[in-house]
Amino acid sequence: MAVYTKINKKDILFINSKFDDEKIVSFQGIKKGIENTNYLIKSKNKKFILTIFEKRVLNKEIPFFMKLMESLNNSKIKCPKPLRNKDKNYCSQFASKKKLCK
Repeated sequence: MAVYTKINKKDILFINSKFDDEKIVSFQGIKKGIENTNYLIKSKNKKFILTIFEKRVLNKEIPFFMKLMESLNNSKIKCPKPLRNKDKNYCSQFASKKKLCK
């Protein structure tokens, strides 16, 4: 099981308020994986993967990977594309968790 952090509709509304996205119509935990919590989030026109970084990830490591994925995307290499929040950061604080990224 890879859904370590359970979220509810109130949490999703809070998370979505950090990004410039359209209204969320559904969200579901992704059970595959071993380290982080991931959710498939759907709006009317888009799909996203929300990652909640759990204990084994160091905060100082996250920006490197976000910038790497953004650079790969800009070079037309297919990989997850990190989204920046309203504050232009890749990640936001969520509850007692270190970071969440969309």
